This record gives sequence, C-alpha cells and structure tokens, in this order.
Amino acid sequence: MARTKQGPRKSTGGKAPRKQVVWKDDDDEPFGFTPVFMKGTIFENPSTCKTIQEAFLDVKYSDIVFEVGGDQRKDNAMKVTKTMPVTFPAHRVIVSNSSSVFADLCESHGDGTTPIEINDVTPDVFRLLLSYMYGGKVPHDDMKSHVWDIIKAADKYGVINLKLEAEAYVVKGITFTIENVKELLIYAESNNLALLKEAAMDYIVENKANVIEKLSFTDAPGTLLNDMLAACVRSETKDGTARRSENDFSFMRVSLLRRKAHERGLNVDGSREMLIAALKRA
Repeated sequence: MARTKQGPRKSTGGKAPRKQVVWKDDDDEPFGFTPVFMKGTIFENPSTCKTIQEAFLDVKYSDIVFEVGGDQRKDNAMKVTKTMPVTFPAHRVIVSNSSSVFADLCESHGDGTTPIEINDVTPDVFRLLLSYMYGGKVPHDDMKSHVWDIIKAADKYGVINLKLEAEAYVVKGITFTIENVKELLIYAESNNLALLKEAAMDYIVENKANVIEKLSFTDAPGTLLNDMLAACVRSETKDGTARRSENDFSFMRVSLLRRKAHERGLNVDGSREMLIAALKRA
C-alpha cells in the first residue's frame, strides 16, 4: 500500500500553559502510572527489541545524520554568536518505520551524506524523541522537565505513541484549578490532546458553579460545545440518571475510543470528533 506523503506538522499556535502547573509525584513507577493504555489510554512502545535499543547513537552502522539546533543570536551589544548544532547518527530503517514524517525526511536525503537539519526542537528533547524510536523510555525527571516540548515535538514529527504517553503523564499528574483550567483546555483543543481536554471538561462540569462565576468562555472555540455536552452526560451517568448503549461512541471516554480505534487498526491520534468519525466509518 502506498504511503501518503506527510511533512512536519505546522504549529496550530497553541502554546504550552504559562500558569503554574502543580504536579503530583509518584516515584513508584517511571511515570507515576503503568504505561499500557493507562487503563485504556496509551499504547506500548512497539520498539522493545534490545538489539534495536543498543543501536541508539551507534555510529558504525548508521546511515543518516541529524543536526539539531545551532543558530545565530544577537546579544544586547548586537554581537552575533553562533551555536554549534548537535549531531545524532541514526538508522533510516528504524526511524522511517517509527514515523512517516521521519520516513519522508530520510527519503529527501537519500545519499545519507547530507545531514538532516532540525531547527525547531532542542537537542535535549530530540535525544528523547530519537531514543524513544529505538525503544527507549523517557526517564521520569526528563518527562517532568520537558513534557510540553515532548508533546509538541512528538506531534509535529509523528511519533504518536510518545505524544500520547506524554499527554497521559500530564493528565495523571496535573492538578486543575480555576486559574489554569481554561488555559489548559484551550491548549488541549489547539493541539489535539483529546485526553487532556476531556479531563479539563470533567473539572469544569464538576465545578460548574465556581467556573461560571469566575471564568468567561466567550472567546473559546465553538468546537468545545460537543465535548462539554459529553462531559455533562458522563456526569449524569455516574449518578445513574442516564443510560447509553455500549456502541454509542458519542459519550464514550477518550481512553475507550482510542482502544476501540487501536483494535480496528485506526489512527488513535486526533480529537474526540476525529476518533468518533473514524470508528463510525470502520
């Protein structure tokens, strides 16, 4: 089957939340939870072979090189300083099978001698991204320090499992407040983080009186309405006042929608609406 050409995703303009985010630490497990669907949310890293992991940054048999970072900056005295890029040797068969975006980048540098420049990801985050494609795990401290940048990079470069894993880390560890819930909701909406958006909606419904009094959503995207209604129905269901069919996708939680999409071989990334539409077509 021919693969559809896909370039790096353009930014949707959503910025990582600026307000203080309070994390709940749990050092018993790497991410504070078991990274298998998070009870139906994320998926196991497919590159688990020890041999592949040991090939990470192995120069001897590498056939592609990424140059990450390296730019020119001006200080207050208008003096130009240049930062040298960091090079990462890699193997096109591994990165191409991990991401269609990286596959296209490798195809466009077919001779293997011209480095592929990556200028929109820091070397530290790119190392985590590349390591994940070789079957590595993101250490807890790195995930906590770089989670928003990991989500952005994994989304743009099509490393979907890592994006969902980082999103699940946020949902598991974050503490929603009146001060941060709107910003987190808008960020989730603009970056197709369906699980984070659902968690924010649940908080809003559970604290609706306080939210109505202190927040305004007149400038929020109209696409949030369906998610808000679904959250209201879920709240009623927990109280036993609403009953829905098992196959009624409209009111299912994102974790269950993703599981069903995964079982059918469908794309598990995207908004709630995209998941429901794909499941209905399948």
